[in-house]
Amino acid sequence: MSHPRIEEVSESESDPSIDDPSEYAPSLIRPSQIPPPTSSSRQPPEYLQPQPQPPPTTKDAEAHKHYQCIYPLYFDASRTRAQGRRVGKDQAVENPLARTIVDAVAELGLQTVFEPGKMHPRDWGNPGRVRILLKENGKLKSRNVNNKHHLYTLISTYLHSHPTTPSSPHRLRIQGLPPPDPSKPIPSPAVPRGWKINGILPLHSPALSGGG
Repeated sequence: MSHPRIEEVSESESDPSIDDPSEYAPSLIRPSQIPPPTSSSRQPPEYLQPQPQPPPTTKDAEAHKHYQCIYPLYFDASRTRAQGRRVGKDQAVENPLARTIVDAVAELGLQTVFEPGKMHPRDWGNPGRVRILLKENGKLKSRNVNNKHHLYTLISTYLHSHPTTPSSPHRLRIQGLPPPDPSKPIPSPAVPRGWKINGILPLHSPALSGGG
């Protein structure tokens, strides 16, 4: 079974540059494959399962060149600014997940690419990256979003109104990864000494599989 990779991320306030096309993982999810968030808690949860994609091309890389990269770490209440959080403490949430960020951005009508296997090197236990097309040719793509920091605020508001629960990881199914036994609790993450790992993680997190 393949595991998410850790990739280098710029320490500056700017987002990481786009990866080489050869590094696009088959777990990349196109915007058309992102189901809308459920409008009522009475409805069954939507499951998002990455599907195999054609080999990436230079055209793919060019298409995503100007997408903003969003990681759950940016909204993590357990982290400091120095540790990667990018919103105020009052805007941060416990156990943020990339899957929920996808729902938040979907409500804004922005073009989105979800990469479940990508992760921030400071948050290797919580895989998932969301790419968002905020501007194109210097023009904002949504009249509802003023800039990147406003986008963070809107995502934070959504995360606060849709808090992570122990059942949240079940909303993302990874192809080739057997679903957990519903009669058993998800195992606690393995936390190496000196690392900070959240208590609720995606099912494909290396912290839940022992990292191997």
